[in-house]
Amino acid sequence: MAGKSSTLSDRIKDTMSRASLNYFDSHTRPAQDITRASTSRRKPNATHSLPELDSPFKRYHNSTWIRPYWHAFSLIVTLWMPNFVLSLLGKKTPGKRQAWREKIALCFIILLITAITAFVSFGLSLMLCHPVVPISRHVLAMHGVQAQQQLVAVRGRIYDVSDPRDSSVLELTDKELGGDASALFAPFPIDAQKCTLWPNRSARNCFGESGPRLRCIASTQAWTTLRRCQTTKWVVLQWKDVLRKANPEQLFVYNEFVYTLRPYMDSDNHYFGPMATMQLRKLVGTDATLAVSRSTMLQALVPCLNAQLRVGRIEGEPVGCVITSGVTVAVTVILNTMILVKLACAVLFDWAFSLQLRKITKHFTRGTSTRVPHVLVTVTCYNESEQALRNTLDSIALTNYARTRKLLLIVADGDVASNADARTTASILLGMVRPLDTSVPRAQPYMAIGEGPRAFNAATVTRGTYTSSNGISVACILVTKVGTSFERTSCQPKPGNRGKRDSQLIVMRWLRSMLMNDHLTPLEFELSRAATQLTCVHPDELEYVLMVDADTELDIESVPRLVAAMERDTRIMGLCGETRVANKRDSWVTRIQVYEYYISHHLSKAFESLWGGVTCLPGCCSMFRVYARKHGARVPLLVAPDVMRAYSTRETHTLHAKNLLELGEDRFLTTVLLRAFPTRKLIYVPRAVCRTTVPREFSELVAQRRRWINSTIHNLLELVLVRDLCGTFCCSMQFLVLMDLLGNAVLPASVAFCYYLVGAACMGQAVAVPLVLMALAFVLQGAMIVVTTQRIGYIYWMVIYILALPVWNFIMPVYAFWRFDDFSWGRSSTHADDNDTRAFITADERLALEPIPLKRWKDWMRDNKSK
Repeated sequence: MAGKSSTLSDRIKDTMSRASLNYFDSHTRPAQDITRASTSRRKPNATHSLPELDSPFKRYHNSTWIRPYWHAFSLIVTLWMPNFVLSLLGKKTPGKRQAWREKIALCFIILLITAITAFVSFGLSLMLCHPVVPISRHVLAMHGVQAQQQLVAVRGRIYDVSDPRDSSVLELTDKELGGDASALFAPFPIDAQKCTLWPNRSARNCFGESGPRLRCIASTQAWTTLRRCQTTKWVVLQWKDVLRKANPEQLFVYNEFVYTLRPYMDSDNHYFGPMATMQLRKLVGTDATLAVSRSTMLQALVPCLNAQLRVGRIEGEPVGCVITSGVTVAVTVILNTMILVKLACAVLFDWAFSLQLRKITKHFTRGTSTRVPHVLVTVTCYNESEQALRNTLDSIALTNYARTRKLLLIVADGDVASNADARTTASILLGMVRPLDTSVPRAQPYMAIGEGPRAFNAATVTRGTYTSSNGISVACILVTKVGTSFERTSCQPKPGNRGKRDSQLIVMRWLRSMLMNDHLTPLEFELSRAATQLTCVHPDELEYVLMVDADTELDIESVPRLVAAMERDTRIMGLCGETRVANKRDSWVTRIQVYEYYISHHLSKAFESLWGGVTCLPGCCSMFRVYARKHGARVPLLVAPDVMRAYSTRETHTLHAKNLLELGEDRFLTTVLLRAFPTRKLIYVPRAVCRTTVPREFSELVAQRRRWINSTIHNLLELVLVRDLCGTFCCSMQFLVLMDLLGNAVLPASVAFCYYLVGAACMGQAVAVPLVLMALAFVLQGAMIVVTTQRIGYIYWMVIYILALPVWNFIMPVYAFWRFDDFSWGRSSTHADDNDTRAFITADERLALEPIPLKRWKDWMRDNKSK
């Protein structure tokens, strides 16, 4: 065991040393400009292999000071699990084993936060609040020799001596039962040892008298018996007994306990000393807690007072219970106040912003003004059915925005079979788009974001028009990722499929190259030529990009509202509309999602919009500003070098990077934009409505939310480190992100806390205030529904959502946390075994792919005049 421990310790030290060296090297090497804008000095017809874009997350997490400590912490937390056991459990590669260790470390932190929350909610009460069963002296007198339960008081505490054997050992007479027998018992040894002022301590005397008494019970057997008979009950005295002027017992109160000075004052031996005795006389008839705490001499006497002169407790709730109740109420009030503030701000934002956008200017819809910007509407498709695709494309064509100012770009992510029939999604789209050229488009090579052999891919570009069912036509470009020749000819599953992020990057890289007048790949040139022919403008005039999922239907005024919001505030770099559930009545699974979608937009996103930092622009319907105009120049935003570097990274060697890049590309793009431009705005636009199809089966919902929850946790971890966000300290976007992160971590604990409050209320405990405040939060949400949507029916969906809270806040988070290292979703589209590299791509195709020719726009046009 010693050798094994030494080995693990050496591994931890070696990990920290190597990571520290990496940090030093990365900060001493000169920085490399990896943007393709730097290629402007190349020869016009140069060929160049696309550079491997560096990952800022790789630099941030592997080369900064935090990475070696996090790696070491994950090893320490999982010392109990050696590598060979993980290998037997299927974690055969070092990366999988490290991902598992980091998952356990994250779960450990979440459990620690949950434990702290549980301690504040429950443990603090158990530690400080010790409920006391009060018994007055009158009630105690009723438990004498004739009573069924015989009680006796010794220094304020009640002892049950109903057993005759106990009474005989304690030598109690009938007269002493039901009364105070403190004078008969010497102090317990453990209490007597704390008092240094007792005379003749070795004599085990009663009340410290030097002379012998007729009866002084001080045997070990008597002490043991008395301890066994101890109860939780105390003699409780009223304040009027202590504060009255005529006080023959000379009572005073200290820290909830009542003491009597009569035995001490009646004694001839005032062994506390004359000064202390004088001070004690002044305490009679008062609450001496403050006076004793201020006097060092009196504080030294407290052990003696407890051992000899205590007679009971004062009436009222114990201080510990008052403190814990106050903490519980304070925490509940703070949480509910935050909810109320969010509700008020959300309603205010909905009113104010909706009034500003209510009257959309006519030139956005008619296209009669040169200031109506061009909008590129991108639709990423995977395996959707023909009906779902047609509904989405029809809704885009029917939007009340100038047809001459919008361009539809559809990206089919591989030759993937539709979920409705045997046809592929790509073939369905080819049947919907009417091409301008009947020739078969050529597959153009490009570098994808996959790892290993899947970094190579090819795509075709079809330019034409899409005509809706109502006969409205819109200019359309169809990009079909067809894969390598080996994929197409060897019956590989899903040829060309590289994921949604790769589809988005095809568009973003193209827009970046055109905006920066950079060299174009063949695929980018085909996109530029198609866009120019269809819109009669240069592609760098495409100022906004609207990203839409293939299962989403846009409202007729959604695009004009989004564009109007962009035009009214040039600091906005991205925004989203309200996503509603299209299939809300399909099953109970869809029903519980209706209000969740509503509250996430009208509460969370509306509140974040006031700070200008919506933390997630959903892929259903989000618009981005490609560039901003500043002093006559164009400043790239969506296609800025920092954004492109982060979003186009290929290597994901850490658990954090995998959760960021492989589980939630929409939220990750939002995070990247906030990190790159923290002073610009990402907002939510009410009334820009779209409808999406949500999972119908519970297994589908759990799988989806598992990805979303894990992606949310890791993206919030990124944002909480951004210091330049709006606001300062607790009134800042950074603080809100931290609260959101902690809130997601303790979701299961919140469910347990709610059930605890309900159970405590059923048992008669005083938890009415927290319950009322929690109920008030839901009542105010109902009021928000009436104010923002004027649709009472959403209250019905709110009730269903409340009934499903254990599913949302317990089952799904716990499942997601334990599956932190599960990247099965989307991994097959970008990952492949290195052993398949030679078989995946032929030698001839490798020559065609790498190097990829890069030319400027005018050079491509000169070389393709005949086409």
